[in-house]
Formats: sequence, C-alpha cells, structure tokens
Amino acid sequence: MPKHKYTQEFPFKTSPKVLFNYISTPGGLQQWFSDKVVVDSNHLYNFYWDEEKHSAELTSSRLNKSTRFDFTGEDEGNFLEFKLITSEIDNSTYLKITDCSD
Repeated sequence: MPKHKYTQEFPFKTSPKVLFNYISTPGGLQQWFSDKVVVDSNHLYNFYWDEEKHSAELTSSRLNKSTRFDFTGEDEGNFLEFKLITSEIDNSTYLKITDCSD
C-alpha cells in the first residue's frame, strides 16, 4: 500500500517551551492528539484511537523544537513528526505536524 504524507501547520501565541510538553509527553499528547497515550516497559508509546492501539518509538526529540515517532508492528514504516517553528516576523510559534502513513 502506498504511503501518503500529510503536513499541516497551526499558529500559537505562546513559546515553544510551553508547547513542547504537549508534543513530547503521554499526558500532553493525550490532551489534544490521541484518545489515550501510554508508555510501556519497553519505552514504546501506545497511541489509542477508537480503542485501537498503535505502538510507536520516540526516535527523535530535540528540546523545545521537535519530536518524531516511528510506528512499529503492523504500522511499521509510518511516522508522526511534530516541529515547533518560531516566526521571526511576529514571534508566533507554529506547530508543524507531518503524518506519513498508509
């Protein structure tokens, strides 16, 4: 099945330091992105959507800048990437989400 890459940017009037918690922790991700997020004993992030579990490994994390999750198992080859970008013009912070999946 071919992969599709979807990218969307969202503006925020806050600092990357404030937003980073929402893209890097299970509690933060669960508040806005997924129905439920649990980290297991193997350090895999288990994302739940519609009671279906999708396991991913946190493969990249740059403090106050970005995170990337590469999915495992049936979803192997898919990834989610969150980047925080600060505009030099108006000092706004943008959350850029890239989803690459089937």
